[in-house]
Amino acid sequence: MRHHSIPTRLAVLATTAALLISCSDDSGGGSPADADVDAPSASPAADVVEATRLTNAADQAVLTPGVYAMGVASPDPDPPMVLIDVPAGYTGRGDGFEITAARESTGFRHLDTWTVDEVATEACGDVTWVDPGPSVEDLAEALRSLTVWETTEPAPVTIGGHEGVSMELSVPARLPARCSGDLAGFRDYLGGTQGIGPGKTQLLWIVDVDGQRMMLLVGYFPGAEGPRPKRIAEMVAMAEGAEFVDADRVAP
Repeated sequence: MRHHSIPTRLAVLATTAALLISCSDDSGGGSPADADVDAPSASPAADVVEATRLTNAADQAVLTPGVYAMGVASPDPDPPMVLIDVPAGYTGRGDGFEITAARESTGFRHLDTWTVDEVATEACGDVTWVDPGPSVEDLAEALRSLTVWETTEPAPVTIGGHEGVSMELSVPARLPARCSGDLAGFRDYLGGTQGIGPGKTQLLWIVDVDGQRMMLLVGYFPGAEGPRPKRIAEMVAMAEGAEFVDADRVAP
């Protein structure tokens, strides 16, 4: 889970009335006359998004199945929102960045939205945080370079028409004593970090959305007490079916 230090709106097309000026007769004695023309009526934009902002759902309330718009913690003044088709059995965090399995569901699991600002130079011990660089590949390489964490080779992926990579960044079942039971990985510009635990699996999708790097994360603990394979597949489908839209297309 995440740790932090912290009806649809219609677009209206503006129309103007045309001013018609008639010419005077050949003698030059006439004067221009204005002709009024009815302005066309305003019509709604065709690309309005039908979705519920996750921040409009009560914190930890069970979500009605449907499409939800998730935000991201970003220094960008106008970051896109992430549309997720949520099935039954999930709750939302009030910050709008996380969806988790409902308590009555089998096996803890969650889906988070991220913009990563810094990556640790070391997983534990003397940790320094650095900017990994602006690209998808920069972030993937920085995460792959982390000590202690278990990672996979990034694989090409396309999410919502945007290209990027998918990979795993997971926690070993046993952590070195020097880690004191915790690992440093990545954080957003607010200092938010990813909650972990020994043996936790984290699936990442890192994509470039019109010049802004965004990341989706699905986390769970595998094993007898963890979610069944079909529930993991359900979470993967939620992430891989995501779409990215301008925030002003979604109702406030």
